[in-house]
Amino acid sequence: MKVECSREQDVLDALAAARWPLRCGEELPAHVRGCAVCTDLVQVAGALLADHEMAYRDAGIPSSGLVWWRAQLRAREEDARAAARPIAFIQGVAASVAVWLIVTVVRALPSETFGAWKHWIAAFLSGSSALPTIAGTAPPLPFPVLLGVGAAILLVPIAIYIAVNED
Repeated sequence: MKVECSREQDVLDALAAARWPLRCGEELPAHVRGCAVCTDLVQVAGALLADHEMAYRDAGIPSSGLVWWRAQLRAREEDARAAARPIAFIQGVAASVAVWLIVTVVRALPSETFGAWKHWIAAFLSGSSALPTIAGTAPPLPFPVLLGVGAAILLVPIAIYIAVNED
């Protein structure tokens, strides 16, 4: 059963504008006293509006300086994240190129090199006192491999220092 009143909207307007009951004239309060629908509306909407008003008063609105400071902080964090994205991408590319380079160098070495190196590593890991020398058991490493390892040994500490140095 749907019960409506033609004055509901007038009552809601008076409540929302904070005119109820003193500043809305005598006709509307007289109607509400005689209409069950409008009486319920005044009770429910009045309670909701009072709760809304109390929540609005209790809400802590931060100062404009605090809002500005938080906005600046957030902008800096977003800028830092945006700047880190290309660096992370380049690091991923560099890692994949390094793996590709290692695989290429290992495949370029003659197969007899691996047997001698495996024998030497097994003797080293077993803790044998008669550790064979690399020169005696394995053919020498190719010059480009030695050059790459030497460059890495020299350049990696310098690159780390430059990356970590904040000056």
